[in-house]
Amino acid sequence: MREVGTLWIGGALSWMEQLCLKSFVDEGQGITLFSYHDIPNVPAGVARRDGRAIIDTDQFLKYERKDSVALFADLFRLHMIRACPGMIWVDTDVYCHRPLAYPQGVVMGFERDDGHYVNNAVLGLPPEHPMLSAMLDFTTDLHPIPRWLHKAARDTYRDAAAAGRPVHVSQQAWGTWGPLMLSHFARKHDLLGQVQPVEAFYPISFPDRQTFFRAPRRVASKLSPLTTALHLWASNKREIGLRHHGLPPEGSYLARLVARHGIDAAAAPVTGRSGKVYEAGVLEETGLRTARVVADVGGRAQALTLAAHRSLGAAIDLVDVDAKGRFSGNPASGWIAPYAAFLVRNGVPATAIRIVRSAQDLRPCDLVAALSLYGDATQIGHIDPILNAGLAPGGRLILDIRQGSGAVAHLTPWGRLTELSVQIRDGAPVTRVMLTRADPVG
Repeated sequence: MREVGTLWIGGALSWMEQLCLKSFVDEGQGITLFSYHDIPNVPAGVARRDGRAIIDTDQFLKYERKDSVALFADLFRLHMIRACPGMIWVDTDVYCHRPLAYPQGVVMGFERDDGHYVNNAVLGLPPEHPMLSAMLDFTTDLHPIPRWLHKAARDTYRDAAAAGRPVHVSQQAWGTWGPLMLSHFARKHDLLGQVQPVEAFYPISFPDRQTFFRAPRRVASKLSPLTTALHLWASNKREIGLRHHGLPPEGSYLARLVARHGIDAAAAPVTGRSGKVYEAGVLEETGLRTARVVADVGGRAQALTLAAHRSLGAAIDLVDVDAKGRFSGNPASGWIAPYAAFLVRNGVPATAIRIVRSAQDLRPCDLVAALSLYGDATQIGHIDPILNAGLAPGGRLILDIRQGSGAVAHLTPWGRLTELSVQIRDGAPVTRVMLTRADPVG
């Protein structure tokens, strides 16, 4: 059986990459992960190799419009196939449904039913194949004028080059060294007849990619005996990070796969993508390396508190207050029980969760989150009891500030403010900030 290879540039893997890598191991197919830096959480059974054995560089070309190193990966896979005869490239978001037991030769698949568009998430070619040589030659030009562009676009590129401003490949369309190039050269070399049908690798199309968030039967109905790999579409990580606490949606096909392969998703949540940091990644931005207690005020920071417990062992206080800073007392508000259940399902002992129902129950915390609340939905002054008794000296407070709320002036005497991100809500900018409490407070 042919070995598969892939590349990871960056730090730790999320559960999605862990899942895909381990799926090949569990199906008995050898897989090599190339990288340029240390990766702390690679699943057992995955072979490791230095990416410099394929391309010796520390400069990684990006598609600038998406701030994505996919451009370098498009180049790397071609050189890997040339340097490692018989190896099949797979993206790190390709799941092994069953072994890729394809004979030596061409391995690639249509992404669409049009019979023209060939994706490169799964790719194998003989090392001396003329199509591979042609693509490698094409990538030597960093300012190409692709033949597949419409005439008007080619003319624009030629005019720019003539004016001394050639269009760098990093500024060109997504896929210029990927599916667009692969589709062009597959046609040119008369290989479309050897391309696997859509159901082989892409039975769930890009527009339907969130089908993986649905019940397992929804995905199973799309598979066929020809299906060997599933492109899980890394772009799904955006929705996972924003809407699902960085974890596979409960009851989904992805959740079933994670359970099947024994992946601890909560230990490796989706923390960000293309420069954007999701809630599960905010912990890294705080700079905290120890935390005894973290708190969520109002119940909107599940991913952050879970990450703090899983990474730092912190206990979790759920502070039951309303939008005006008033404590609800007993019984607790409706968000408390499902929040606690979420934490327990993801490995937090019930004994590590504490419900704060009165101001007297507040204790100094190393990290407090009060998202979409004071300084955003309501007046910033309502947070003062939390600042007085619930934030330890040197502790971090994460909150959202709406322009014109006066929150910056109110918070500045308490310590140093750091801007983390800005988003537009209801037509107005809302800034997520971190307050590092001074000691003593002025």
